[in-house]
Amino acid sequence: MIQLKAVAKPTELTDEIVQQLTADYKQTDKAVWQKGYIKDALLAMSSNKCCFCECRLGEESKYLEVEHFHPKSLYPNEVLIWENLLPICKRCNGQKSDHDTKKETIIHPVRDKPKEHLSLKSYRFRGKTELGKKTISVTSLNDNSQKIVSIRFDIGNKIIESLEELLELTINYGSKPSTPSKNKIVNKLRVIMQEGTKKSSYSATAATILLNEAEYDEIKKLFKQQKLWTTEFDELEQQVHYCAL
Repeated sequence: MIQLKAVAKPTELTDEIVQQLTADYKQTDKAVWQKGYIKDALLAMSSNKCCFCECRLGEESKYLEVEHFHPKSLYPNEVLIWENLLPICKRCNGQKSDHDTKKETIIHPVRDKPKEHLSLKSYRFRGKTELGKKTISVTSLNDNSQKIVSIRFDIGNKIIESLEELLELTINYGSKPSTPSKNKIVNKLRVIMQEGTKKSSYSATAATILLNEAEYDEIKKLFKQQKLWTTEFDELEQQVHYCAL
């Protein structure tokens, strides 16, 4: 889970439309939020990911559902309030259900910084604060019935294996440099680091694992010694830090 940056309310969602559709929902229970312009804006906000578990929406048989942070069943007047809408997968939406976030709040992916409330240990989220613990419980972020923890393990294991391979290649490059081998290790590090940036699925997991591996520190040290570490990697590392817990 990472912090999302708010996007502007769609221009189509005028105050008049909000009032009209909210009244329609209260009278008919119709899913008035199922608008293409709403979904497109929410997907842009989250880089096409669920705002809680970070699965890729549209892949793995996971599809976008519009989440009402304050549940529509309890707060119908907020059914189209832009700040109340979030992109979510079916699993997380079903787990959160009608939890009253005004009485027992959880992390809001836009307003709050998840890294202040969550940590990652053994591929399971741990609550650093009561808000973090409540979020894990309400959204079942450690429920492995749908292999959510196993997915994190697979991602972390792949990163660790890639770092081990890259470290060996980097050491070999130091003793026998060539343009092909340089391009290979530079491209490989770029791909690994991109896994921990906000556009990648499960980026909080990938970023946290990456920054906590000794092999990454050693690779970075060797890249700097061999003058392969560039501003591109500085920028990527900043993005990884943003996502890491």
